[in-house]
Amino acid sequence: MEYSSTETYANRYDLDEFDVFLEGNSNNPMFFNISGLPPTLAYGKHYFNLSTMNPSNQQYELSNSSTILFEFKSSNNVVLKSEVSSVNQRNGMATCYVEILQDPLRNFEEIEDGEGTLTIVGSLQDRTILSGERIAVDPIPEKFIGAMNYRCIFPINISKNILNADSPFILQSEHSTETIKGQFSFAKASISPLKNSAVGLTYNGSSGLPNQQVKSSTIGRAPS
Repeated sequence: MEYSSTETYANRYDLDEFDVFLEGNSNNPMFFNISGLPPTLAYGKHYFNLSTMNPSNQQYELSNSSTILFEFKSSNNVVLKSEVSSVNQRNGMATCYVEILQDPLRNFEEIEDGEGTLTIVGSLQDRTILSGERIAVDPIPEKFIGAMNYRCIFPINISKNILNADSPFILQSEHSTETIKGQFSFAKASISPLKNSAVGLTYNGSSGLPNQQVKSSTIGRAPS
């Protein structure tokens, strides 16, 4: 499968107006799966994952040569900037993004708050069995074969000025947990080790006392 948005947000494809053979339902998209898209889109860039499915209980399936196109629109029909990211997950899933711009460029209208749409289209073919026999009860008509003949429209919500609506950026990093090196402790009424200590002390979580015995000779006394 080849994933693509509308290539550049300045172009309009109006995927929601295509003449298609089969219209999907966002509650049961059958062939497309969207994950990670925030419930509300504000100013900024929002990442999400797009993957395809070929359920065995369907009489149609996505063609292996199908291009997958998607397009975002606001409630006032402004096309939003969207694209497939450069992240290669190597698992049949595409990491994509949509961006809400203060200035949509090449458009005289401002993006309005409210319910918009994410439209995805692809090309279906009749499902076949090992013998090559088609099992579709209602075969795809000739005029739709090889065309963008399936569409599913997902609702989105835009609220441009909502706080903390940006989805996380994609980072490739590893996380590890370490104790802080030094002579400080957040335990209640703790006894800090000597500043030259290379090991430090551990403390009882309930009492706040050190688990190791601290001898007076290790604490340091003022010279007599």
